Amino acid sequence: MEDFTEIGLSFFEMSTALAFSYFSVQNVDIALIEVGLGGRLDATNIINPVLSVITNVALDHQNLLGDTIAQIAKEKLELLKRMYL
Repeated sequence: MEDFTEIGLSFFEMSTALAFSYFSVQNVDIALIEVGLGGRLDATNIINPVLSVITNVALDHQNLLGDTIAQIAKEKLELLKRMYL
């Protein structure tokens, strides 16, 4: 049996996939999903949310999101999607 790292997934990516699978099996109507990385490369970026909230922007994950608050904010804004009713 392969380890999730052998197929190129991080622990967060695998945990997110397992959680989404569980939500599907349990027929969950609404789930509160917190992002990990918080940008367009985030594992949670595959969902189409009804509501998105960005609580703060800090100099976290600079190696992937950017060196400045402005660059990181732009990446985090990628999580906001057009919502349809």
